[in-house]
Amino acid sequence: MRRLPPMNALVAFEATARLGGVRVASDELNVTQSAVSHQIANLESYLQTPLFHRKSKRLFLTDVGKDYLKQVGPVLDSIARASADAAHLASRETLTVGAPPSLMVTLLIPRLGKFMDAHQNLNFRLLERMSLDLDEKNIDCAIEYLFQASKDLQSVLLLPDEVVPIASPYLVKKHKIHSIKNLRGIALIETERRLISWRAILGSQAWFKTQRIISVSYSLHAFQAAELSLGIALGNRYNAAKYIEEGRLCIPFEFEQGAVPPTPRYFISSTLQKANLPKVASFSNWIINEAHEILSNVNSAGPRTKNKILK
Repeated sequence: MRRLPPMNALVAFEATARLGGVRVASDELNVTQSAVSHQIANLESYLQTPLFHRKSKRLFLTDVGKDYLKQVGPVLDSIARASADAAHLASRETLTVGAPPSLMVTLLIPRLGKFMDAHQNLNFRLLERMSLDLDEKNIDCAIEYLFQASKDLQSVLLLPDEVVPIASPYLVKKHKIHSIKNLRGIALIETERRLISWRAILGSQAWFKTQRIISVSYSLHAFQAAELSLGIALGNRYNAAKYIEEGRLCIPFEFEQGAVPPTPRYFISSTLQKANLPKVASFSNWIINEAHEILSNVNSAGPRTKNKILK
């Protein structure tokens, strides 16, 4: 157990020694001069040694007092800083957001800095979720991956799940992949959590039964496997946008209309009660604007980017 001196006495001593007198110390501490003098006397009694020489109503530190000030001064500064930090953190709210893992990594986190800069008073907690469970009271809002938004939530459409074939430029060039028929004999990569599979698209092809399938948990794994030319992946155009822009992946062809069954979509959702919280409303408005920007950028640059990569 620590043996500590009286803290009020310690503070009174440090202020008096630092400022050079009882009067100025009393002004800083907002107490009377007699209270400061009394606390210093208590500390000297506790330490059983004088800390000041008293000459003509003036105070001068003894050698012990000088050494003591050198040690306790930084400690009190550290306590003050730690207390200020704790008070500042306690004043911050935490925004807890759920999101599908691949979308979180490819789209949300790379853009989150802009929202953080504009909301310095918020802490952030990101959780992997495909939808918003009403029983999880600690989640403020979520980016959901659903066919239809829940009627029990306030939801706004963010992005479609625009499914496209995704491959490395090397694989495309090597096998001259320009249409569905060129996929024969090439390993097909799909994500378990994606509700649209290669079977849903190619099941009518007689040769599909002999195709090798690589199944992974997340789209990020599918993109990595495709980048390594292990096969051709089935993925979301928007999640793969960064990989395509960097030339690591490409879209070798577009599926014909009707080839892909109806797909889920991405919504930003919250309960009606939480939707009115300033932190949730701010985040929802921000992510909606970001989604509009993503749609605009991909739709305007997608074909040109693809053609550039394949040359």
